[in-house]
Amino acid sequence: MIGSCRARLGLVWLLMLAPAQSILAAEIADTWIGGVYTGKSPRPVALAEPAAWQQANEIAVRTPGAFVLVGTGGSMQPLYRPGTILVLQRIAYTRLECGQTVIYRNQARRAVAHVLVAKVRDGWRITGLNTSWHDMEPVLPDNLIGVVIAAFQPIGEPGPRFAAH
Repeated sequence: MIGSCRARLGLVWLLMLAPAQSILAAEIADTWIGGVYTGKSPRPVALAEPAAWQQANEIAVRTPGAFVLVGTGGSMQPLYRPGTILVLQRIAYTRLECGQTVIYRNQARRAVAHVLVAKVRDGWRITGLNTSWHDMEPVLPDNLIGVVIAAFQPIGEPGPRFAAH
């Protein structure tokens, strides 16, 4: 193995001491979620939906190579729930780091958001936070779409959507 993130078992004892919502908030604030290092993944900011879209688009407009997507699926919970507005940036493959959330295109041509857990000879190993296995295919320069640089969790009534380049 060329490099890896240190694993840590965690928060089992908290299950008996605190309500589920407190555990969830504490786990998201921690740099480790379910034994996976997520310290380079931005925590979502909860905002009313129109403000969330506005903030995301403002970041995308002023950041070179940035664009906005909406997350779907549950593999990145509790960090990113379905509907989280994600700002991604295209960066050089050589700048990837353990703990970043990336979006890559898998062999089925689907866009997948997961966390980088280890740099190995054939690419980066990744995993979802709500799965019990690592992805079998690596992230490579050819399938990397971007790195999450900001996240917004919309709350309240839906508002207009904006398209950023």
